[in-house]
Amino acid sequence: MSVLSSPRKAIRAVLFAQVALAGAIVALDLLGAPDTAAPGLFAPPAEGPSVRPYRPDLRPAAPGTPAMRPMSKSLVFTAEDGAIRVTGQIAPGDADRFVSWLDQNRLAETSVSLDSSGGSVPDGMAIGRTIRSAGYTTEVAEGSVCMSACPYMLAGGVERIVAKGGIVGVHQHYFGENTILPAFMAVKDVQRGQASVMDFLTEMGVDLRVMSYALRTPPEEIYVLDPDLMRDLRLTTH
Repeated sequence: MSVLSSPRKAIRAVLFAQVALAGAIVALDLLGAPDTAAPGLFAPPAEGPSVRPYRPDLRPAAPGTPAMRPMSKSLVFTAEDGAIRVTGQIAPGDADRFVSWLDQNRLAETSVSLDSSGGSVPDGMAIGRTIRSAGYTTEVAEGSVCMSACPYMLAGGVERIVAKGGIVGVHQHYFGENTILPAFMAVKDVQRGQASVMDFLTEMGVDLRVMSYALRTPPEEIYVLDPDLMRDLRLTTH
């Protein structure tokens, strides 16, 4: 069993990571996002390294192909093949847009298929809560990704499925305005954000140990969770 198996130790790990994460925030603001592609990102979890480069703006063109294509800058909602499909980066305001879209369409589908590289953490959690309140199942299909803030949408499912060839990954999150702050202010902002994440994971029944994998991985990289680990962390139910 992991040494971070108890909630108390998980919380301690979160607190110890705050100063390092604040430094990462400043570094990212100064350096910007990496401009290289993400070699090996879409390799199956059993075949690729756990930690891989993170490119939120790109996704594979098709399962099993090396070609890449842009990831939408905000979520796109569609209904096809018997599922609600949520695709793209999570932009601020997408949670409200999702609720409005559901209200307008009154769909019969009960499954939400995710293909998102992440983005706004508050919106990801809000969408997760909407999914849970509706009683939907969530899934990540073969060739799809669910990274960064997307696993919070995945966690919202009453049943949670990741197909073989689906990629789920976590890393350190950025909270607050995109500006250079004194370290103590950045840490305060991060602590508040991480507390909200911990509350959400507890509410969804996901093991808080998932945060240890996120907090050890800088924002420019992604930690890919293998199927056994996702089941152990209760991020998936199948």
